[in-house]
Amino acid sequence: MTLRYPVNYIAITQYFTQGVHNGLDLGWSSAFGGNNQPIYAAEDGVVVSIRKDYQTNDTSGNSYGNYVKIRHNEYISTLYAHMKYGSVTLNVGDTVKKGDQIGLMGNTGYALGNHLHYEVFINDSKVNPILYTYVYQNQIVSSNPEARKDLLYYDEPTEDVEVLKKMITELQDKNRLLEEQIALIKEELKEAQTYAFTYQVDKTAMYQIKLYEGETLYIKTN
Repeated sequence: MTLRYPVNYIAITQYFTQGVHNGLDLGWSSAFGGNNQPIYAAEDGVVVSIRKDYQTNDTSGNSYGNYVKIRHNEYISTLYAHMKYGSVTLNVGDTVKKGDQIGLMGNTGYALGNHLHYEVFINDSKVNPILYTYVYQNQIVSSNPEARKDLLYYDEPTEDVEVLKKMITELQDKNRLLEEQIALIKEELKEAQTYAFTYQVDKTAMYQIKLYEGETLYIKTN
């Protein structure tokens, strides 16, 4: 599974520190979406937890504000926090596809300004998202070296690769058909090699009969 960064302009303003800051903070640029830029699902999944009624910004505490948590499979989940009030329309149990918009960047909960706090869970433990999340094509990365350290980039399959995959599938289908035809011919050959013939001779006559491999001579007497 290759998680996709949940914003299309990627600038990390705070990195993961175990037990201190258990996610990535992603900032914004006025040139690329502004401070309410869309937030997207990092992978296909099901919404398992949500809050969307938070209208305020806290100056203390650790509140997520408005957030969405998505379970992608039995091991991996992601969480998106501090989302703008009124931008989250999902409900628990809704399914999403990778790249579906799930809300807007905001400043709800304990936040010092508009940003997205993004977390990744493996077996319900918070892990460093930068190790599991990839920059996809058409996403923009900050020009600031401090905001793009250690990013992973996903090489999406090219058209040529897809064509080759299609050719492989077609060849596999042809090979399967040939194998079926060969098996049928073998059965027909086996049947053709098993045949019987009859000689009618006088009892006092003497004949030499040559048998080929696979043939059987049956003698019937009156």
